[in-house]
Amino acid sequence: MGEGAGFPLEKNHPCCIGFQKQYDEILEVINAYRSGKRENVAIIGLPYSGKSTLLAEIHEHYEKDSFLIEYESRITSKREMLDYRSSKPIFLMDGCQHLFSRNIGGFSVLDDYLTEVVTSSSLFITTWNLYAWNYLRRVTEIERIFPRTILIPHLSDTEMRECILKEYTDAEIQFIGGVEVELPSFIHTEPYEVHIPFKKEPLKIPIPKISFDRLRFLRRNSEEALSDEEVIFRKITKMAEGNPGIGKAIWKKSFDYPTVNLKDYQPITFNDPMIRKDAFILGVIAMTGVTSKEYLEEVSALEYDINPILYRLQTLGIITEKNGGYQICPEAILGVHDLLRRLRIIWE
Repeated sequence: MGEGAGFPLEKNHPCCIGFQKQYDEILEVINAYRSGKRENVAIIGLPYSGKSTLLAEIHEHYEKDSFLIEYESRITSKREMLDYRSSKPIFLMDGCQHLFSRNIGGFSVLDDYLTEVVTSSSLFITTWNLYAWNYLRRVTEIERIFPRTILIPHLSDTEMRECILKEYTDAEIQFIGGVEVELPSFIHTEPYEVHIPFKKEPLKIPIPKISFDRLRFLRRNSEEALSDEEVIFRKITKMAEGNPGIGKAIWKKSFDYPTVNLKDYQPITFNDPMIRKDAFILGVIAMTGVTSKEYLEEVSALEYDINPILYRLQTLGIITEKNGGYQICPEAILGVHDLLRRLRIIWE
């Protein structure tokens, strides 16, 4: 492919923390594109997982040959979508879940976009919200258009530490000792549905299960002496399940300069039962990442009064409002994920 001949030579470049393998995989795709093989990329992950960070690193590496566009709100017309037009051979497109909506006519912009992709000779490297991608791959042929899918990995303890502390000097931070890493107990129960004749609702029977995570942790912890700092970052990583955005949010709530103390940190819990319409709206917010009240009213077809739902979700600390858009709080992402999965509101 002649247009690829002008790409810069490979250079040493500091990759974003924890994504070395994924970074290298994208570079391989770009090198193959130079040789005439085009394989569009979809980078997929939960909110706050680092998709945008990885894409920004690629843009910095190939700044002269790539064009970066960041979709931060719903795209409602082809004119808005086509603002990315450029003569550069690589298009980096962040937040592509904003190209469709789950209401009547909500796929028109996405259809136009996919047509542009398949008729173009350029390479498209894109990011998608995990929930949106899992939905689209079941209702469209999007996987054929973006055959190379890259899942954002979980950070390790050391990667989480490096990610958070890169903005500080070692002498600045004081770690408060005595923090225990809280893991599930050895045995926990999970509900199992049993259908009984003449009973409409299934009966939920608690089934005991063993937590191998706790067993492995205790055995590993008994073999090594951990510093206060290591224990704190192990706990943050465990609570965040390796998601850097969630880890940073936990850190921020536990950091009172210059000390870090997780003893008083209370994770967001879902003690109150979530009614179905609240969970549905929460699922819409999770899929879009950031959305407006007007869009939520459209999707609900005015069947729900959105104001009390948003008030309840904000009061519980599950969502937050910023610049007129609603999004899930980082600390609530994992609880929301489990809730929506149990209620089968999201695709897996």
